[in-house]
Amino acid sequence: MARTREPQSAIVNRMLKGEATKEDTTAAQTNFLLWLRQEWSGDGDLALATCEKTLTEAGGEEWRSVPERDLSAHVWLFSFSCPSREDLPGQARNWVAAVGANGGPAAIARLVRHLRGQRE
Repeated sequence: MARTREPQSAIVNRMLKGEATKEDTTAAQTNFLLWLRQEWSGDGDLALATCEKTLTEAGGEEWRSVPERDLSAHVWLFSFSCPSREDLPGQARNWVAAVGANGGPAAIARLVRHLRGQRE
């Protein structure tokens, strides 16, 4: 029986909650690399730059004033969720709305840095 591929967002959600398994981490990394190859022809710099630009456009003035360290954390997590390049602006708007409903950019950025093992 073929196994259905789980959405990257579900895996990332478990990672943020501290509930991810080693298999989740491996699957998420594999999915991310596939996303880079399939959506961005392997160009990670272009993917991250485009994700950053799209997030700041979606977030308006509030996101243009987010400190670079926090914005970098959001770009990492947003890109790691493997958003569709075709609907990147729509997914960025959803991201900004979800971040606003869950403590704002600074709170989520702190969580991302903690997840990545970075110092405050």
